[in-house]
Amino acid sequence: MNVHNLMEEMVYSGVNELFDTVIESKADWLTCSCEQCRLDTICYVLNRLPPHYIKSGRGLAYAQNEDAIDKMQLVADINRIALEGMKQVLAKKRPNHDQSASLPKTPVFNFPTFVGRILDGCTFEPATNLQVQLLMEGALAECIDSTWSNPFTIDPHTPGTFTFWVKPVSADKPGIRKAFSFEILVNREGFDTIRYYFEIASTSESVIRTAVNTDHSHFLPDLHLFPSGHP
Repeated sequence: MNVHNLMEEMVYSGVNELFDTVIESKADWLTCSCEQCRLDTICYVLNRLPPHYIKSGRGLAYAQNEDAIDKMQLVADINRIALEGMKQVLAKKRPNHDQSASLPKTPVFNFPTFVGRILDGCTFEPATNLQVQLLMEGALAECIDSTWSNPFTIDPHTPGTFTFWVKPVSADKPGIRKAFSFEILVNREGFDTIRYYFEIASTSESVIRTAVNTDHSHFLPDLHLFPSGHP
């Protein structure tokens, strides 16, 4: 069975058309219109609209014949949210936004995405406004591309949660099994330093994995941030 969300097509087209329109209008607030900023905006919109799934030609035909007024309202909603999303994305461009990733040649050791949480050790509430570093073999790990930051800044939009995706490492040939050492490091003034060590074993492959797959994620245990001198 092949299920498809019609909103993806509408939002993809709507966001790109809006970017092109704003470019033509030469709006002074449009500081970037690269593919990554467009994709970030598309994700922003899709996360704020209910999906509309179809699984057949009949479903597509039905969708094409829905009330025109409803469609006009949907297009208006997409444009409104997209404009809001564009301004949010452009106001918070990542520090490494303009850096292009240089991936190694295959074969490589691919890594899962790392997902973890930092909690206040006294209240157990998600921590915010702090940076989390990922070290690999004792040095700051390089992420797969500019959309993944290291250090990762936990802010009110991602309370407590941090994510990393490490850039693949070259291998001599496919099928080699190797363990890699990692460390989560959190330094915050007035709090005890968090240092969490773990190892990940990877088998070298002849392909580079560049698509996010939640089934291929490594979830770390919750880490707790305590004030300095806390008993």
